[in-house]
Amino acid sequence: MGKMETIKTKIKRMGLKQKTVMFTMLFFLFVVILSSVTFFFIYKNMRKETIEKAMDSVVRQKKDEIEGYFDNLETLAYSLGYSAWMQTLTQKSSLAPRTMQEIEQGIKDFLTSVVNMNGDMKLAAIMENGIRLNSPSGYLDYSIDLKQEDWYPEFMRHGKYIEEGEGKGVYTKGTGWYLNIYYPINNQYSMRQEGILVITIPHSGVLSMADMGIDGEYMRLKNEKGVVIADKIPEKVQNEVEKGISVYNVRNEDIDIGGKTWQMEIVLDTASLVVDSRNIWIGFTMVLLLGALFFVLAAVLFSRYLTVPILQCRDSMIKIRNNQMGINMENHYHDEIGEMIDGFNEMSDSILDLIEKNKIISTLQKETEYQMLLQQINPHFLYNTLEIINGLILSKKETEAVAVCETLGQIFHYNLKQDKWIKVKDEMAYIRRYLLIMEYKIPDLSIFYDVDGSVEERLILKAVLQPLVENCIKHGFAGKTGECCITIAVKEETDGLQISVMDNGNGITREKYISLLKELEKIKENPNQKKESSAHIGIWNVFHRLYLEYGDSMQFHIMAKENLGTRIQIKLPGGTEDV
Repeated sequence: MGKMETIKTKIKRMGLKQKTVMFTMLFFLFVVILSSVTFFFIYKNMRKETIEKAMDSVVRQKKDEIEGYFDNLETLAYSLGYSAWMQTLTQKSSLAPRTMQEIEQGIKDFLTSVVNMNGDMKLAAIMENGIRLNSPSGYLDYSIDLKQEDWYPEFMRHGKYIEEGEGKGVYTKGTGWYLNIYYPINNQYSMRQEGILVITIPHSGVLSMADMGIDGEYMRLKNEKGVVIADKIPEKVQNEVEKGISVYNVRNEDIDIGGKTWQMEIVLDTASLVVDSRNIWIGFTMVLLLGALFFVLAAVLFSRYLTVPILQCRDSMIKIRNNQMGINMENHYHDEIGEMIDGFNEMSDSILDLIEKNKIISTLQKETEYQMLLQQINPHFLYNTLEIINGLILSKKETEAVAVCETLGQIFHYNLKQDKWIKVKDEMAYIRRYLLIMEYKIPDLSIFYDVDGSVEERLILKAVLQPLVENCIKHGFAGKTGECCITIAVKEETDGLQISVMDNGNGITREKYISLLKELEKIKENPNQKKESSAHIGIWNVFHRLYLEYGDSMQFHIMAKENLGTRIQIKLPGGTEDV
């Protein structure tokens, strides 16, 4: 007790400056000790969080990639089944043998082009009338009767069947593991089944799905029975995982491959993961704030008069930083501190007024951007239509010219509406009028519409589909000979609306495709940018308007290959509500 009393006496006899220095030193000593303990636990938790986030990202990306692949196969299958080529086989017409041979050869070429665009797979069409067509890889077994297979009743109930196993599948050459997906080919008029479309994915295709492509990330695929069908985990890594080496993190995840549930096992090498240093600074700041609280309590003993208004000012600034605008402090002071509080209150009111003005300006600017983007669409279409009318008049086809003029009037009457949002059925009616005019420009134009009845009353941005369809006409079919086919699909999904526009035109060269993707990325970096012209102004325009409205919650995919066609797929958020 004597020593404690002596220490207290010495502290009381210290001057104010000495006491301040001593308390400051004790404060920093306390902060250092507390920081050392805190940072140890913070770093440990941050590393665990970093590993979990990295694994979540890898699993989500791979799951979306594989499930998206099979979803695209289903869309492709129904597009093929209802294509003009395939529907020719469902007609009960008596065509000359030579004509039929030409049609079958055209379909084979069509299937070959689809295979070339979609990677490692095979396509085959097995018709009720005995016709069997397939892409060049593989030879069909003409003796096979799919109706006698055990799974055929289930195929008839669900309209699809997925078969996997060892053997030749539907081919006479090449044995081994395979995955067959069967879809019906229906007559688009009678909806009677006229054949079966078979998509075969060989083992090499499934192996490519399991290839992560990044060092330190490995994957294994198992079927519904738990049998490994694709393994890209090196033996060395597998042995270390089984030994329980902590550097590897393992995650099992179920994936839907179109009706069947597979399981993917992902192994992540966490040795190269780097902990985000920003979290360390957050931890450091938290420790400093705790220490600052201790320091403030000590400082109150020296000068409460100065501390209270400063702390009030600090708290108010934190609230403003956290977007709590319009904060004002009560002022009970009549000296320099009072002037400081008055200045703070004036600054807070000025910030609030400025933010409100900026909100109004931003809203007006966004509406102006929409109007400017919409105005870029009409001149292109009007120029093309006037050319068509001019050609009809010169060809003495006055009746057709009058019909085109009437349709053009209906289109521009529709464009005069100032609505930003319109119903899907109204947009589709607008597209049909537009394509009715385009049929005069392209006589061999074939159009397929696939619109769910449940989405016709849904709302979408006005003039989203027309620029994409016009792009098919203007660029896809420029100089093309033979049939020109456009498929327009609007489908409802559980988490939004999917829109697809596909053509069999000229496609896009790799250089222009890369350039287009870079232009779209620039829109994400700076949504307020303007563009006077572009080789694909229609695509640029639609993406720009959608991104201004939805941001990153909108998905926009372009799939194209030179001389084989282009497909643009858009997924808009919205669930069951209007988009």
